[in-house]
Amino acid sequence: MSALEAAPEPLAPDPAAVRPRRFWRGLGVGLLALAMAVLLGERLWLAVERPLWLDETWTQAIVSAPGGGFWREVYLDVNAPLYYVLMRGWTALFGLGDLSLRLPGLILAPLAAVLVWRGGWSGLSPRLRAMWGVLIFFWWGVGQFLDGRCYGLLLCFSVLLTLSFARLLRRPSLATGALWGALAALTVLTHYYALFIVAGQGLVLLGRWRLRAFKAWPAAVAFVPALAWMAYHAPRVAQYGRPDVAWHPPLSLDDALGVIGFSFAAYAPYLAIGAAVALIAFTLSSRLNPAAVAPTAAEPVDTAAWVTAAGLIALALALASAALRPTLSPRYLIPLVPSILLGVSLWAQALRRAPAVPAALMAAYVVFGLNPVALAQASRLGAPYGFEAGSRFLAAGGVTDLTYVWDHPAAKIMDPGSLQRIGAAYFQRAGLKVAVHPLVAAQSDDPNRLLPAAAQGARPGLLWIYDREGRTAAHDHAPRIAQLDPRWTCRTFGDGQTGSMACLRAKP
Repeated sequence: MSALEAAPEPLAPDPAAVRPRRFWRGLGVGLLALAMAVLLGERLWLAVERPLWLDETWTQAIVSAPGGGFWREVYLDVNAPLYYVLMRGWTALFGLGDLSLRLPGLILAPLAAVLVWRGGWSGLSPRLRAMWGVLIFFWWGVGQFLDGRCYGLLLCFSVLLTLSFARLLRRPSLATGALWGALAALTVLTHYYALFIVAGQGLVLLGRWRLRAFKAWPAAVAFVPALAWMAYHAPRVAQYGRPDVAWHPPLSLDDALGVIGFSFAAYAPYLAIGAAVALIAFTLSSRLNPAAVAPTAAEPVDTAAWVTAAGLIALALALASAALRPTLSPRYLIPLVPSILLGVSLWAQALRRAPAVPAALMAAYVVFGLNPVALAQASRLGAPYGFEAGSRFLAAGGVTDLTYVWDHPAAKIMDPGSLQRIGAAYFQRAGLKVAVHPLVAAQSDDPNRLLPAAAQGARPGLLWIYDREGRTAAHDHAPRIAQLDPRWTCRTFGDGQTGSMACLRAKP
């Protein structure tokens, strides 16, 4: 009898042991699907309920500019152009309403998670891809689904860029390089901070393949359109980086920790840092099972680690840039989030001796993503830094002329036509003819006196959009127009630090 014949047949799984595992797995999947549906329902409700904030109003004003004025507004804005171009077509079909502006983000952010799950990286186990997708879905966090801005589109392109980079790492060639270069161009043309993940991935590619990486160099042609636009736009973007214009604070250690935490979880940065440290500690103290990371022979064990390394390099480059010039807001780091969360998924999956860790990680993301307290607060505050509610108050009062101040360091470099367009945004959308007279206030000015003195028209209205924490006039002069001049009836909107004050003069 041969050894093969003598080998005992493998035992069939005990049905009694399999059934409970299937039940709990099915229950977990069902609860996760329910949580996703609830999260989308919450965000859809907020998208209808919550007024637009200031940046979303800029989107509305730019994409609604008539004729060639659209391209002028795109150039004058600090942001990359692709989102505005796509939204120009979208709003032409679906209008400029609040839900219309926000719906693309509500669609694209969940799509990014689906792309991770079904994006063609066959070397990763289905379980790992599912965890990666779920973390991205719930990472987006309370309120992040809502923006009528580029961030949902940016997350989708960033996921596609990450998947194409993994393919390029495995097989450097002209075809894989061209795909990566084209997606890099689209991502950068959606947001300029994507340059950091492109740089991080380029450095990793050189470190992984060295001279062999240069065989794909003709693919760099795909990036030429992005370079050409950036060269054209650079003089205008540079104006926003001037010390007297840049509104972001210098990067402190506390801010840096918050930014790093955002990369792991948008909803609770400091908790995310703690979770990341705990996961790393578990990883170092446990024996890793490489099959949990790359279960097939076709996938090099280190490909996913290289992809994660690119995200960490990009994070370091972005922090170094912010330390030199204060231009960083945490949400600008969305392009490197897919790589970071892939690393978090790898750590969790590798902890075969601590199976509760992945479950706890998933639970934390779900709970904080669904956070009803934050949802209620977002509904109660509305849009703290916005003026849609103030514009409705003025429109209801029959205002014929609006004199307003956008109290912001960047106002001094704004085109007067752009300021006029942003002030008129909600009146134009409602079909009202209101003459808009924008003023630019220096930090030493007092808009409490500046605005009433400049009021004009048969039924004048005043609007003061402010942020009291910045280098603004409101920092030194609290909004109190009605207290100084009883002829005005004013309403304040916001959270006290950021917001707007809208005033109507009493009728004779």
